[in-house]
Amino acid sequence: MKNIWKMVEKSKTTYITLISIVLVFIMPILFNLFHLGRTNRIIWLFFIINILFAGFIGWFSRKYGLSFYNLVIFPVIFVISVFVKYGRYGYFLAGIYLVLSILIYFLFEDERK
Repeated sequence: MKNIWKMVEKSKTTYITLISIVLVFIMPILFNLFHLGRTNRIIWLFFIINILFAGFIGWFSRKYGLSFYNLVIFPVIFVISVFVKYGRYGYFLAGIYLVLSILIYFLFEDERK
């Protein structure tokens, strides 16, 4: 177990992936456990929390000089969950998350110079 944690600590991409999995698969389960309805899940999780996280991924990737493909991790995991469980609106949200991550990524481009 310690070896796995050391591998996770070294890779920032792994951090992005783990947080994405928690937001996409675990948080909706928690919303259901606390009897928060579909509307609350859509508003709070899909629009507010996920959009903030998508912006964070763009900033985080730029700040630490991560490769561009890190911006795609969260939307791809979200599309997988949408394919399995949610409605078609999720595909549009994944596109919004990707575009927002890319915009934030390029917005902070001059900061590294």
